[in-house]
Amino acid sequence: MIAAWMLWSVGAGLLFVLAGLAAERLLKRGRRWVWLATGAGTVALPAIRMLSGGGGAEAVLPVAPILLDPVTMTVASDSTLHSLDDVLLLAWVLLSAILLVAALMGGVRFLRRRAAWEAGTLLGRDVLWSRDTGPAVVGLFGSCVVLPTWVQAAGTARQELILAHEEEHLRARDVHLRFLFGALLLAFAWNPAIWLQYRRLNLAIELDCDQRVMDRLPDHRRLYGDLLLRVGSGAGALPGVAVTALAEQKSLLERRIRQLLSKAPEIRMAQAAFLVFGAIMVIGVAVSIPGITGEGPANVDGSRGEAGTPQLFDPIPQEVVPPLSSAPVFTPYTVKPNYINADEVRAALAREYPPLLRDAGIGGTVIVWFFIDEEGVVRNEVVQTSSGHQALDQAALRVAPVFKFTPALNRDQAVPVWVQLPITFATGGGTEEAAATETQLTEEELAQRQAAREEALRRAADATRSRSGESGVAESEISAAPVFTPYTTKPDYTNAAEVRRAMEREYPPLLRDAGIGGTTIVWFFIDEAGVVKNQAIQKSSGSEALDEAALRVAPVFEFTPAENRGNPVPVWVQLPITFTTR
Repeated sequence: MIAAWMLWSVGAGLLFVLAGLAAERLLKRGRRWVWLATGAGTVALPAIRMLSGGGGAEAVLPVAPILLDPVTMTVASDSTLHSLDDVLLLAWVLLSAILLVAALMGGVRFLRRRAAWEAGTLLGRDVLWSRDTGPAVVGLFGSCVVLPTWVQAAGTARQELILAHEEEHLRARDVHLRFLFGALLLAFAWNPAIWLQYRRLNLAIELDCDQRVMDRLPDHRRLYGDLLLRVGSGAGALPGVAVTALAEQKSLLERRIRQLLSKAPEIRMAQAAFLVFGAIMVIGVAVSIPGITGEGPANVDGSRGEAGTPQLFDPIPQEVVPPLSSAPVFTPYTVKPNYINADEVRAALAREYPPLLRDAGIGGTVIVWFFIDEEGVVRNEVVQTSSGHQALDQAALRVAPVFKFTPALNRDQAVPVWVQLPITFATGGGTEEAAATETQLTEEELAQRQAAREEALRRAADATRSRSGESGVAESEISAAPVFTPYTTKPDYTNAAEVRRAMEREYPPLLRDAGIGGTTIVWFFIDEAGVVKNQAIQKSSGSEALDEAALRVAPVFEFTPAENRGNPVPVWVQLPITFTTR
């Protein structure tokens, strides 16, 4: 998103300007390096944030197995800032092109004027003589000193000062420094912070040069100031990005003379510490400003789109982070792990399947968190979603260590990760062996097995009714917090258009216009009529404003009732709600 990125870049650049103003107060010489550093930071920091925040395929934790399909709010591409992208990009290209053409035309004029200059000497040094250009150092390759003809009558003392000044520019390669910063200016001409920094660089180059001349000729301070006034009042300046002149900007002349004639007081330690602290704080703010991108992060497979679930995660300070393997946390990767020992896993599933449940034909799915180290070994496992049967949950945890995985990769680097994997226990109808076994049973054995199944299901239904209030437990107790609520037919929301309007209405404008989105996974408690009675955050988007917006949207949903064996039942379900500008 060009508009939001440009705004962010301008803000970061102005912070670097403040940091530069604080830092140069500490220096008596070498000020130009401060402004070269601020210019580099102004360009590099936004570029890094753009590349890391939205330019590449940034991996996020795979979406957990959920009970309902994701709901995504996609804002049209003509949002307030996004609508300016094409115009601003065109203006950027045109402005840089105009400045480049102006620079090339200036180079042509410079070559024409240089053709009229005559080679000569002054006090034994080689110079170029012009009618009214200079004193200045010109040329990116083979830099040389050009002097106006009036210098010939200026007197030996002034001539020595003029030559000393231009020789210091040559020795410090100030022409090349100006050219480098000028290239940044051409590339990012839309950024006012770059223009401010370029102006401060010009002043810093001259102040540093003045200081070196005074160190070299300390007894000529007042004569040097008089010379600055003489040159500054003339019309011999030669603007350009490969030029450094004795006095090229009249607006900066007063500052140079004041610096020349005053003895800078010693900076007290407290003042120095304050200025250093200010510079560090300003740069720190610039670095920590949230990045603004036009798209949410990519899915693990690198794809994007409305079906994706971009998420924003705030970094956790290292000193408060528990061991990574202790509990499921966000663990980024670009290549997911895959288990490679299916036969062993099947054997473990058959071995650990509780016999009573298996013989009764009762199965279920347990969603398990796996912590997998850099070698693909399972180091920890946690039940994420219960099957509704504690015996099956325990069996799944016993099977989990049997899994062997390929290592997860994050940009070709093996990394430890948390992933979710459904483990399903099922009986009958799934294999030829099971079918053959069924056909060999007598009618009496089949009736006994069917009776056992019905008895197990009756007990499960009794337990469900007990939890849902039919055995004295109020429904309000179930709705108070997410709990396992079994059902055979899932609820579906039926008012997509109304939900979309609510999401458009609740999307925080600042985040929408800045192109910032995210996914909030919400727990919904839905009663027997399909009405949302409670909602809670299951997983944050990383943005409190987006989480609150998702909670405001949740009561708008209308669902078909969930059913358990044909009877409407209250249930808890998860639903990802995604806000995105793409």
